[in-house]
Amino acid sequence: MEAVLEFLFRVDRRAEETIPFHRHRCYELVYYVAGEGATRIGRREWSFRAGDFALARPHTLHDERRTAASDVVCVGFALPESAAAPLPEGVFRDDAAEPLLPHLKRMLAELQERRPRFGRMLDLLASQLVVELERRLPAETPLEADDAFHYTLNYMNEHFSQKIDFASLSALAGYSYDRYRHLFKDRTGLSPVQYVTDRRLEHACKLLRRTGISVSAIALECGFSNDAQFCSVFKRELRMTPRQYRERGLEGAPSHT
Repeated sequence: MEAVLEFLFRVDRRAEETIPFHRHRCYELVYYVAGEGATRIGRREWSFRAGDFALARPHTLHDERRTAASDVVCVGFALPESAAAPLPEGVFRDDAAEPLLPHLKRMLAELQERRPRFGRMLDLLASQLVVELERRLPAETPLEADDAFHYTLNYMNEHFSQKIDFASLSALAGYSYDRYRHLFKDRTGLSPVQYVTDRRLEHACKLLRRTGISVSAIALECGFSNDAQFCSVFKRELRMTPRQYRERGLEGAPSHT
């Protein structure tokens, strides 16, 4: 497996300084040379101190709050889609016997010196870093991965009326979006987009049958951008307009469990 280095820098942060929630299109490793504080990575809160490092997957929301001045090394790297398994997320204690910091310092020196083919060398060093992480970090068990998948499914069921970032959800489950989409279809028979669309239509049908609120209001409540989009999707999927459905009092709506 060959990693691609996306960014690399070392920076001092002030005490009480906060890095707000953000995400990257690649993995990010933050090594705490000095300092302490807390970080939220995805759904979990972690504390950190000197000698720890944090790891966040692509598209995972994370932040950082410092209670003491910190010296950090930040490394962003991308892995190919063929990667066997995602790296775990969280804050981990570095191995005192074989610390990562010397390797990170070598990467920083390579970046600063910019000798011939330094870009290629940095990718090789990033690949070596990934191998070291795979050796020392515990892999997720199938049960943990399954729990993460069901969390994303429940999230869709509860938030179908909102705009859903499928790339972030797939990263939260520990997969690339392409892999997650195939796994989702294997388990539900639908793509993630179609699953959410069906949930929206199911709720819309219920409102059309049981209430007298306008089609425009139903469109917005169910997560469609406007009534034109709602009517277009509704007619495509149910072969009739929302108004016709209401007039006929039909019960036929998409239903998936």
